[in-house]
Amino acid sequence: MGLCRMQVINVNGVFYDSNAYLIDAKRKTLVDVGIDGSRVLKNLPDSLELVILTHCHYDHVAAVPEIVEATEAKVAMHEGDMPLIKSDRINCAAMFGSKSPPLKIDIVLHDGDEINLGDYRLQVIHTPGHTPGSICLYEPASRIMITGDTVFENGSFGRTDIGGNPEHMLSSLEKLAGYDVSVLYPGHGQPVTDNVQESLKASFRNARRMFML
Repeated sequence: MGLCRMQVINVNGVFYDSNAYLIDAKRKTLVDVGIDGSRVLKNLPDSLELVILTHCHYDHVAAVPEIVEATEAKVAMHEGDMPLIKSDRINCAAMFGSKSPPLKIDIVLHDGDEINLGDYRLQVIHTPGHTPGSICLYEPASRIMITGDTVFENGSFGRTDIGGNPEHMLSSLEKLAGYDVSVLYPGHGQPVTDNVQESLKASFRNARRMFML
């Protein structure tokens, strides 16, 4: 008998705050944390083991210290964003009138890494463009993808004017359009559950038109 579909629960995602996705696996995992740690913590299990950050921007990482203090979870981030986490300007903390949170990264991720959650395995897909170290996470058995700020619903995609790169974004979107995805969970907004492949292809087409690359 095969595994049940991996359960992904949004435990945050209000106003300008990012979504924070709890993966209900044997190894409880949170993907992104948002800004307001108290709201996220109300919806987390005591056994949280891992926090995976899709990229370094303040609205996705600010609550990390509060969540780590409460849960002792380990924190993972792609190597490409590691040099940026202390820059108030590059990680957008200054845009929120704040300072960079003190982040300790325990696990440095690379393209193609596999994260073992006990009953599921997440594939790390390096998708630069929004930031140099942006990643998406893909679970092949359930065909679920968590995309951070790389791609959103309705054929939209992440900004490239705050430390990103249009050419890299276009390449990343082209890469994602080749995946077989049943549900897409973006960093902001609602999940994409219908015509996901067409939505991914639309994001690539829209980016190509915008950047004229």
